[in-house]
Amino acid sequence: MKKITKCMAALVLVVMLLSAMCITAFAQGNVTYEGNAKEFVFAPGSEYSPTDLFTDFKGVMPGDSITQQVVIKNTADKKVTVRIYMRALGAQEGSEEFLSQMNLTVSGNREIFNAPADQTAQLTDWVYLGEFSSGAEAAMDVTLHVPITMDDDFQESIGYLDWQFKAEEIPVPTPVVPTPETGDTMNMGLWIGLAAVCALGVVFVVVAKNRKNKKED
Repeated sequence: MKKITKCMAALVLVVMLLSAMCITAFAQGNVTYEGNAKEFVFAPGSEYSPTDLFTDFKGVMPGDSITQQVVIKNTADKKVTVRIYMRALGAQEGSEEFLSQMNLTVSGNREIFNAPADQTAQLTDWVYLGEFSSGAEAAMDVTLHVPITMDDDFQESIGYLDWQFKAEEIPVPTPVVPTPETGDTMNMGLWIGLAAVCALGVVFVVVAKNRKNKKED
């Protein structure tokens, strides 16, 4: 029986200062499916949201291009494989104008999103990320591009962007244990046939003997 678990992750973007600078960083957020709890756990979290995945998307400035990794893991029981999907719900109310100034790309083994950060674009519908057996993981690169021309009106702005992740549990089939051989390879059909022949022989002998006895009498 398949089981569906859904949970939402909030991506938090913060602009604190405005000055031209280009930064490339590599930090890591974690999206972990825990089979025992039947839920996703998001880390590291922040003061802005307990499900915030992006510690480096804080204090961004015009001209920044910041990349962080999101590692997706399955720590469920070994008997459970999961198919994981994600989608974007877009900017939360009040964050639309700010997030629309920046571009966001998301890629793993392929690019799955490339659009202004407030949009749902290619992630409007559920996108399949892969099948994860117990202990398996895969990484996505998430890059935020902040234009050098961003207006001063957005100083100290905070933007909230919602993502959702969904897991579909697939029980691993129990292996079929072969019946052990006993070493008895006799042909039962042959033995049944021989038994029938023997029975007929007994009848024949008895009948024949009885007839012989009658003739002697």
